[in-house]
Amino acid sequence: MDLHNYSSLINAGCAAGLLITGYFVARQIGRLVERAMTTHFSRHHVMLVSRGLFYLVLILFSITSLQHLGFNLSVLLGAAGVFTVAISFASQTAASNLISGIFLLFERPFKMGDNIEIKGINGIVESIDLLSTKIKTSDNKLVRVPNEALIKSEITNLSYFKTRRVDLLIRVAYSTDVEQVKAILLSAAGQCEHVLPEPVPCVYVNRFVDSAIELKFTAWTQNEQYSSVKNHLQESVKQQFDLAGVEMPSPLVTINQV
Repeated sequence: MDLHNYSSLINAGCAAGLLITGYFVARQIGRLVERAMTTHFSRHHVMLVSRGLFYLVLILFSITSLQHLGFNLSVLLGAAGVFTVAISFASQTAASNLISGIFLLFERPFKMGDNIEIKGINGIVESIDLLSTKIKTSDNKLVRVPNEALIKSEITNLSYFKTRRVDLLIRVAYSTDVEQVKAILLSAAGQCEHVLPEPVPCVYVNRFVDSAIELKFTAWTQNEQYSSVKNHLQESVKQQFDLAGVEMPSPLVTINQV
C-alpha cells in the first residue's frame, strides 16, 4: 500500500471517528441542557433548545469531518447556499410550518401534556416540534397536525384552567315536577365528592322541546376529575330518577315511507 492510500485511510478513519464522537457529544450536551433548563422553563422550550443544540453540534463535527476527507469548505458553503435556495422554493409549506412553530413557541396557547381540541380532534399534546404538533387521542391514536394548521385554526385548551364546568342537558316529561327534579340533581351533585362547593351547582330550565322540558345541570370540578365526575353524575341521576319515578321522554323515531 502506497503512502497516499495509507493517508487516505487515516483521514477516512478520522472523519468517521469525528462523526461518531460528534453524535455522542451532541447527545450529551442535549441531555445536560435539558437537566439545567427543566426547573426554569417549559417542556416545549427545553425540547426545542436541546434539539437545536444537538443538530448544531452535529453539523460542526460533520463539517470538520468533511475537511479531513479533503473537501474545500468554501466550495461546500457555496453548494450549501445554492442547495438552500433550491430547497426554500421547493418546500414553502415546510418553511411556513417552521415559522408557525416559532410563533407557537412564543405565544404558547398550549403546552405538552395539555388536553386540546382542534378541528374535531380531541387529545393530549404529546410533542411540539418545529414543523408539527403530535396529539394522542383518547382511543390511543397519534395525530400529527402541521403547525401552520394550528396557527390558522381555533384551538380549545381544555387544561388551561384548574377548574372546569360539567354541563348536563336532561329532558323530562312535560308533566314532571320541575322542583322535584332540581332537588334530585342538586342532591346528586352533593353526593359526589369531587364536585366543588364553589361555584355552587345550578339547575335551570333550558328550553321546551318535543313536549318535554330540557333542564341544564351544571357543576364545577377540578380539571383532571372532569371525565369521572361527568360519568358519576350521569349514573347517579339515572338511578335517582328511577327511584323517584321521574319520567324521561323516549327518543322520537322517524319512519321514512317509501
